[in-house]
Amino acid sequence: MSRFTRIEKERKEFLEWKDSFSCSGNPKIGDNIWKIVMDGPVDSPYAGGKFKIEIEFPGNYPNDCPIFSFKTKICHININGEHICLSSLNNYDPNTSISDILCQIFMMLTSPNENSPYSTYIDLYNNHHEEYLRKAREMTREYAIL
Repeated sequence: MSRFTRIEKERKEFLEWKDSFSCSGNPKIGDNIWKIVMDGPVDSPYAGGKFKIEIEFPGNYPNDCPIFSFKTKICHININGEHICLSSLNNYDPNTSISDILCQIFMMLTSPNENSPYSTYIDLYNNHHEEYLRKAREMTREYAIL
């Protein structure tokens, strides 16, 4: 499947399923970078937040992994700056859909992967969990309220 055909297939799937993983956005045909917004899950310290995520499709997509960038500052053990530590990105399979990855990111906001920390917040998460949750709520209010 050609790059363009695959991106168009992904775009249609995203538009059909985006509500199921609390995303908004309207990528156009031919867009190589998608700008989407993910709502923070209600059962998490990110509730009420709107988190900007960019997805860039490299020239050799789908053989090369799309680049997911978290554009909103966040206190999360699996997100460091714009970089997201997620097994489906680290061990990319060309058969994995963009919607699957977005769903995994949404679930990660509710259930961080303690076995794969990627940020300096891991000590706070492990040793002062209530403080970690407070910091996550505080940063959500400060950076993720649009």
